[in-house]
Amino acid sequence: MDAEMKPVGETPGAGRRPATVALLLLLPGLVLLARCKKSPVSPDAALLERPIIWLNASEISFSASEAGPVPSSQELRIRNSGKNALKYTLSDDAPWLSITPAEGSSTGQVNGHAIAVDAGGMTGRDAAYTATITITCGDAYNNPQKVSVSLNLSKEPPPEISVLPGSLAFAAQAGGGNPSAQTITIRNSGKSVLNYAISDDAGWLDVNPSSGSSTGETRNHTVTVNSSGLAEGSYAAVITIADPKAANSPQRVSVTLQISQQPPPTIVVSRSGLSFSAQAGGGNPSPQTIGIRNGGGGTLAYTVAWDTEWILSVAPASGSSTGQENPHTVTVNSAGLAQGNYAGSITIAAPGAVNSPQVVSVTLQITPTGGVNQISVSCSPSQGYTNTTVSFPISISGNSRAISAFGLDMTFDTAMFDSASVIVNTGGLTGSWYVSGNASGGTVTIGGAAFSGNSIPVGSSGSIAVVSLKVTGGSYGNGQTSVVTIRSYKDDISGMTPEPATTTFTYRR
Repeated sequence: MDAEMKPVGETPGAGRRPATVALLLLLPGLVLLARCKKSPVSPDAALLERPIIWLNASEISFSASEAGPVPSSQELRIRNSGKNALKYTLSDDAPWLSITPAEGSSTGQVNGHAIAVDAGGMTGRDAAYTATITITCGDAYNNPQKVSVSLNLSKEPPPEISVLPGSLAFAAQAGGGNPSAQTITIRNSGKSVLNYAISDDAGWLDVNPSSGSSTGETRNHTVTVNSSGLAEGSYAAVITIADPKAANSPQRVSVTLQISQQPPPTIVVSRSGLSFSAQAGGGNPSPQTIGIRNGGGGTLAYTVAWDTEWILSVAPASGSSTGQENPHTVTVNSAGLAQGNYAGSITIAAPGAVNSPQVVSVTLQITPTGGVNQISVSCSPSQGYTNTTVSFPISISGNSRAISAFGLDMTFDTAMFDSASVIVNTGGLTGSWYVSGNASGGTVTIGGAAFSGNSIPVGSSGSIAVVSLKVTGGSYGNGQTSVVTIRSYKDDISGMTPEPATTTFTYRR
């Protein structure tokens, strides 16, 4: 016994397994159970060849104000997820809504259509204005499709979402620990109050807190990744920040996660902070150096950026490392800055690094003329291995009298540094001077004298000598530190205040 059936409300091409039906047959004096099979459903072949309308959204929301700017257009994406060609048109039922282009064709590729609103002449109100976009294709299996559009029009300018950065990159080793957390900052760059919610589309991703509000202040949100149980490969996710009343809602942050078998690169920076000092109206302070290297596996490819105009440059602004330390020179420009304290930062970012980004704080103190009169010593790099050459700039800031000659001693531990490797060079303020040094044990006696007319003027800032020493390490263990000191100031620097008079180097094995 066969029965023929037609599919109703089925997806084209969806088959059915044969079903067994039991029938009760009544014969004189005998009851029999007979079994027969229904035949499989045979879908209409024409349905299998029809296009299907696919949309990326079923709702679109805009926000604007009566006197404010036109909100940014949004994109509606359409493609054919079925067979043959999808030839479609788009229409709407609101005079304030426009669609460009209003038609399209797809054999599988995605087409973008700009959806824009013009609220000119409209009145702000509590209830949203609504409209419907209709996508029509007579041949499509799921014709027509509709998209709801809402316009929240207020009497006052709406809030706007500002989020930084626009993307995040994480890396982890398969079976290893989770990568370091990163931060996104969100603030209202418009008017009124921004009340936003944060969501993501990946189980391995978390953002905390998941909501916030802003009238202009910046809110920090911590982004963490749980790489436990994830196989080797590349993963992608999107963080969405939304407020229905914001003019540019939603905003998105793309997130990538790379899981590899070998340990990922790790950013290691020789210094966590830099401090500069200059006198108002005086010259720029001497450049300083940071070292960047890869403390993990693979190759660390990184970029360097800074967030304030008075940080003139970090050179070079990018690099790569498989373990070696790369020096980067930081130059600041104090010209035109008033007396006071300034703060900035340098950011080192590497998409594949487990701890990207890393931030180096930078401070600049602008002092009144003649108000500092300091001498100091620093080291670069501030940590290193055996045979590392370390530079020790000796600098002045705000000298209260002109300098035409100086003398001082620098002491160091011969168990850490090789006394036979001492080299004394001129500094940024003494390039045309005669500067020399004499090493005896753990002491370097340094002297400098200006040629005629080359004195250092009052209120200068910069280095007067740079001493280079090579690391031996001796009996030092990994992470142990050694102090280098300057003292016994003579001649024109004799009245200067040591600030600081010491610097510390950390030994690494």
